[in-house]
Amino acid sequence: MLKTTKQSHWITSLLTIIALIGFAGLCQAQDPINISFDSGVPSQFYDASPNNPGGTLNYFWQSTNGPDGSGCEVYEIDGVTNQEIDPAFNATFNGADYVQITFQLKVDPSSGTIGNPLLSDYGNLQLSVRDASFSWNTEFYSTIYGPAANQWVTYTATVPAIQAAHIQIQLQGGAAYSGPVKVYIGNVSVLPPPDPLVLEATNSTINWQNYGLNASWDTSEDSPYVNPVNNSAPVSLLPAGSVEFQASNPSSYAGGQLNLPFKAQAYQYVAFDLYYDGPTPSTTNDYAGFQIFVANGASPYNWAYIGSANFTAGMVGQWTHFNLPCAATGITNAAGFAIQTTPGSTGGHNPITFHIDNIQAWNPQVRPQIISLKPNTTPGGLQIALDGDGTSNPNDQEGICTPSATNNAADFFWIGQTPATYSFTLTNFPTPATAPGFDAHLYVFNGDSLVNDGQSFGYNETYSGVNYNAVDAIALDVVNLTNGIAVNFTWKTNTPSSNITNGIFCNLTNGWTSANGAWALNFSDNTHASITFNGTVITNFTVPDFSSDPNYNANFTPPTPTSAVDFGVYKDGNNTNDNQSAIFTSVQATNTTVAITDNFSGPGLTGNNNWQVAEYYQYSANRTTWIPANTAFWLEWNSTISGFNVQSSTSLLGTWANAGVTYTYIDGTGTNTIAAIPDSILPVGGVDFFDLLK
Repeated sequence: MLKTTKQSHWITSLLTIIALIGFAGLCQAQDPINISFDSGVPSQFYDASPNNPGGTLNYFWQSTNGPDGSGCEVYEIDGVTNQEIDPAFNATFNGADYVQITFQLKVDPSSGTIGNPLLSDYGNLQLSVRDASFSWNTEFYSTIYGPAANQWVTYTATVPAIQAAHIQIQLQGGAAYSGPVKVYIGNVSVLPPPDPLVLEATNSTINWQNYGLNASWDTSEDSPYVNPVNNSAPVSLLPAGSVEFQASNPSSYAGGQLNLPFKAQAYQYVAFDLYYDGPTPSTTNDYAGFQIFVANGASPYNWAYIGSANFTAGMVGQWTHFNLPCAATGITNAAGFAIQTTPGSTGGHNPITFHIDNIQAWNPQVRPQIISLKPNTTPGGLQIALDGDGTSNPNDQEGICTPSATNNAADFFWIGQTPATYSFTLTNFPTPATAPGFDAHLYVFNGDSLVNDGQSFGYNETYSGVNYNAVDAIALDVVNLTNGIAVNFTWKTNTPSSNITNGIFCNLTNGWTSANGAWALNFSDNTHASITFNGTVITNFTVPDFSSDPNYNANFTPPTPTSAVDFGVYKDGNNTNDNQSAIFTSVQATNTTVAITDNFSGPGLTGNNNWQVAEYYQYSANRTTWIPANTAFWLEWNSTISGFNVQSSTSLLGTWANAGVTYTYIDGTGTNTIAAIPDSILPVGGVDFFDLLK
């Protein structure tokens, strides 16, 4: 355990920040775990019995033909009755201390195949990290790419944060092979977080999932690699080359996913080199641009935005180095990176080509310091903020969505399910004078209608602009006017790709200077409703009978219970609302068949309900911050490396104790950690010092 020198933060009258603190050096705490076949069957090997026994199975050690010319383990099955190979190894380790498992595998070219032999289809390959009770946690699953499988291929999986006891590999045909199958397995390794972690894509045919952006491996363009930790001399990573991307129309946001699994939350930065070939024809000034995301390998399988750039004439024919936040995504089990073209600042309609090389995740090896201590001025709750680029993103909205499992089984609408209430309570809502047009809202939308319109319900659960996409939706909006507040109930039916326009609109201008308080939309039956503020009725109104009026076709009664509720904030086209935010201290959506309520007591956003973060398509990022109740101060240090514990003392030479920090998050820059200091630890005398241990 390492302890720092005392260059401490302290508090006088709980307000004055006096000094900064330093950290001790950082180190890699764990050694790699290597299981090799250099000199026989390793002691860790414990089983090879397939899950569907029968037929013939042989496995044995072979002293040659391994990946480096040494030994390997060989597995043979008849491929007819026995369709699986299931080698397993004992390996005890804490998954939180490791980031990757790699294993080497080769299929003998004489092996039988499934289906079309011209496709060299060998079935599916997966890896599971299992605990002592033999839990099954699939960390890698892929169809084996036949043309590459007849040589040694290194496969990579992300380590789950469990106490591991076994590693199991499974090659599964699922049907009879055309003949016997022989498989060779080489080294199996469990790796602690290397710094840097190089994520080099060596064959885009294997790694690339194409969603409109063509990708290929180009051996003619290679960028020299410079280690970002020690700034070593440039070298060429082998095999030489880079991934080439070609987009016929960048304005269509063509993209795809480059599958390179890693633990994104373990690294402060992701860096890469990009070569811009330029537009076609080369004489045009239509340069376009790109944006990049970390792809979540776990539910909700979202793409977390980390950066973008507009291409320029000065980038044509040049390698440009990018360094972007990584841990700020909050993603632990990353599947890799999603890359999209954008129109850029020039419209971006002409075809473009660019290359990406030397992708690496890394942490700076410095002694991070506490850089600020600020009083908390907000109550507990969920803060939702808008982005800061009103010029390029004037319609940004951000929010949260009800849990996916609930949405797939629930009908949140009021038709035939009254009484029904939809509500939220606000605080720290900006005033009309400082944020005209700023909006807090809830949306209820019909999942079945989205599916019928050809869109994905799952995508729109985590898309904050679902009010535009949805075919059928209702909304309650609380909006700043220039001299008061407006509260609106609106709806739309059978109108995808449009704003919600029908509704009840109430402008409150006589003495209304703040939207802070409890807003509710209440239905007493199918057609009668009211809007209340802090329990007082603002307006009573009627709506069409959506269940029986033939003009509406029962739009708010999904044939299967598939619907969702969003809560969030909206910029409303006003640049003044850049970076504005509000705090939701409670939300509610209830009828006679479903109830979602939350006062955001935590811990974290999902402490009470498994909320999904809903992001906007431009500059997407998680802009929600859970604020614990009774937080006295926010302590900030300039690192995202995990494992540091906040300590406090009333004297530099006194006794140091745990400061009671139970919640930290990474700020929007992706480079700093913010910790909530509870008021319960503050001393009576008003003087306190803070330090960190690792």
